[in-house]
Amino acid sequence: MKILFVLPRMWTGGVERVTLNLAAAFRQQGIACRLVLRLGQGELFAEAREIFSEVDIIADDGMRHFVPRLAALIRAWQPTHIITAFTDVGLLTWLARRRAGVPARLIHGIHNTHAAANRRPGLGGLLRYAADGVMARYLYSRVDAIVCVSKGIEAEVMACCPSAATHTNTIYNPVASAAFIAQCVRQTRRDPESGSGCWTIVGLGRLTPQKGFDVLIEAAAKLPTTPDWRIDIYGDGPQRADLQQRIVQNGLQHRITLHGYTDQPHAMLSAADIFVLPSRYEGFALVITEAMLHGVQVIAADCPHGPHELLDAGRLGQLVPANDAAALASAMLAVMSRRFWIEPSKLQRQAARFSTEASVAQWLVVLAQG
Repeated sequence: MKILFVLPRMWTGGVERVTLNLAAAFRQQGIACRLVLRLGQGELFAEAREIFSEVDIIADDGMRHFVPRLAALIRAWQPTHIITAFTDVGLLTWLARRRAGVPARLIHGIHNTHAAANRRPGLGGLLRYAADGVMARYLYSRVDAIVCVSKGIEAEVMACCPSAATHTNTIYNPVASAAFIAQCVRQTRRDPESGSGCWTIVGLGRLTPQKGFDVLIEAAAKLPTTPDWRIDIYGDGPQRADLQQRIVQNGLQHRITLHGYTDQPHAMLSAADIFVLPSRYEGFALVITEAMLHGVQVIAADCPHGPHELLDAGRLGQLVPANDAAALASAMLAVMSRRFWIEPSKLQRQAARFSTEASVAQWLVVLAQG
């Protein structure tokens, strides 16, 4: 078995992280894995070079080269399977496979919602959203298999393209290996009110409008000064300057810190007392399971899709309306006052369901089909 993964770049997103986890697990089972990127960019690019036997950059000098170069690579390497993500990349990969004339099975992963919340503002955003819907329907009916990362995404696919029902699957993203999960479960969590008595609230993700960190800053401005708290936000992106300006405007520069990108997300989460996901939309929200793995209290926007499923409709963490800073502030206060509290061991049991081994076993079933 030979698997070719095709992605645009290696940012610190859920798609990229899951790709690395799967490839590492597949290679341990003796499966050859190769990665094709449009651009050699992203914080995870160096890690990708360590995990994959080969990494090819095929369109850093222009998108016009993407299809012909990918087709040539497919023809030369003869993969048995091709795994893609993102609608535009998936469609271009389908064209390249057709041009190559190689009978590799094309599996398209859907990691984000097509809901209206994903639409960018303005006429350009509306046109792009409409075009993406058209491309998605065309692609979904032509690939050999679709893998959705949540039941919410699967429902969207069924509504968008009913003919895809026969080859659509849901496989939740893996959070970590069973060994790492066991290691996390053995660790003792500190009491947030011991020591300095300062509650550590953590946000983690790319600094983009999707992730809603502007809402978190607005919510923080509504929090009282006691109990003592601080917010640490890890991630980088185009909104960093704007978010820093908002922090200063609200007089929160001694409370909120933008730390930039971290390659140690588990260390940051294990030090947290509360994890907040204020996203406007998601597909799965892998970072929620990462936080639960460390027994951290979770507050998430009830956005499409992922948080509702992962938090068991609010039974394992608070769900608040997206874009609602007041509700988010109230939820943080509820945890700090212990009015809402989930036993850490219960959170860890939920996270343990999403082991790499369980995900790989499901992926192997999909790979064996057809």
